Amino acid sequence: MIGELQCRQILETAIQVSGVDECEAFLGANELSLTRFANNTIHQNVSHSDSQLHIRCVIGKRQGRSTTNDLSISGIVQCGEAARENAKLMPEDPDFPGLPETAPSTKVLAYDEPTAFLNPEARANIVQQITIHSERNKLMSAGFCRTGINERAVMSTKGTWAHHAGSIAGLLITSMTDSSAGWAKGSSWRIDDLQVEQLIEQASSKALSGKQPTTCQPGEYTVILSNYAVDDIISALNFYGMGAQMVQDGRSWMNGLQGHQAMSPLISIWDDGHDQNGCPAPFDCEGIVRQRVDIVTDGVVRNPVYNSYTAGKENKQSTGHQISPVGGPSAHNLFMSPGIHSEDQLIQSTDYGIYITRFFYTRLVHSTGCTMTGMTRDGTFLIENGLITKPIKDLRFTQSYVGALKNAEMVGSENTLHINEGSSSTNVPAIKVNSFNFTGVTV
Repeated sequence: MIGELQCRQILETAIQVSGVDECEAFLGANELSLTRFANNTIHQNVSHSDSQLHIRCVIGKRQGRSTTNDLSISGIVQCGEAARENAKLMPEDPDFPGLPETAPSTKVLAYDEPTAFLNPEARANIVQQITIHSERNKLMSAGFCRTGINERAVMSTKGTWAHHAGSIAGLLITSMTDSSAGWAKGSSWRIDDLQVEQLIEQASSKALSGKQPTTCQPGEYTVILSNYAVDDIISALNFYGMGAQMVQDGRSWMNGLQGHQAMSPLISIWDDGHDQNGCPAPFDCEGIVRQRVDIVTDGVVRNPVYNSYTAGKENKQSTGHQISPVGGPSAHNLFMSPGIHSEDQLIQSTDYGIYITRFFYTRLVHSTGCTMTGMTRDGTFLIENGLITKPIKDLRFTQSYVGALKNAEMVGSENTLHINEGSSSTNVPAIKVNSFNFTGVTV
């Protein structure tokens, strides 16, 4: 970890060498370690460390940027000079409001020392629990255990200064037989929060009960979506349209739906960068304090998230969602409200339907309704008369994710945290959807 003091010194140098009156510097750093296993054997231990300095120089309505991972004085000077020269070459942007004025950032605890510096032996001990269980049950397992640190700091000539460090832990397990697979994933910023035994049981039980799947014909079905599948839905809704830039460009699923009841009244979704039940980060890459944003409330579509550029177009204040130094705004720490029913109760309430563990290789078909196509994977089962009766072969779907949430009739009572690439996260329950469209089946 670089540490707050050294981060400040690096960013002060970047501002000083920029040679312009208006400048912003952002420093992102990570130290990640991973133990990977396959065929019930650890085959890789790797550690990765990287730091990237992003400098933005402003000359009037022109912006120039440059990036480096050379944090020596000469490296910083070269980066600052490149950003300044790039600004001179860029056309003026009449919509650029200038660098934002920021309030002092609040601190939020998302750092756990044992997690940040967990050694390879400790990760191997976690993996050993998986491999012993797999061998005992005649399964083959693969996956990884990862831990590390993400650190960020930002400074500008507008008086902005903010620093945050967070730890991360993740465990992914795929357990397999000759004809089936089960999958489980755990995430937290505290290693002790990973429920290792429960995750092992999830993956292995689905692999064992999924042997010799039968074919189920495509069509409209009631589905029980585990929290893993719901994570895919909420993440896609974020990627394809929770940011104000996509709304302003007319490319978001939110277009035409704001203020309307587009989802079930059981569905509420919000982003809160300070909530420790996710993967919190209290400020964005412009140093603006992250605000809670209610995106969907009781099924009614509310507001996208903003950075300073998109907020300026609408004479609004940024909500603190410039998630990376370049690009548009995006949600980062998403939550979906839980219901009152256990996952078992969701299944028991279903006369005929399909239980889905997760989706795989999902891709956007059309921005309207966030229509997606993809496959089920690693545990798909037929439900009859309130019971899971048999495994079925994976199905392809083409389905509006907004429509799926409109058709949600029950919501699970237990939320699960998922920390995904870039440390964005969702905290979501399982749901029951009364109509979900399947268009094909695997052979």
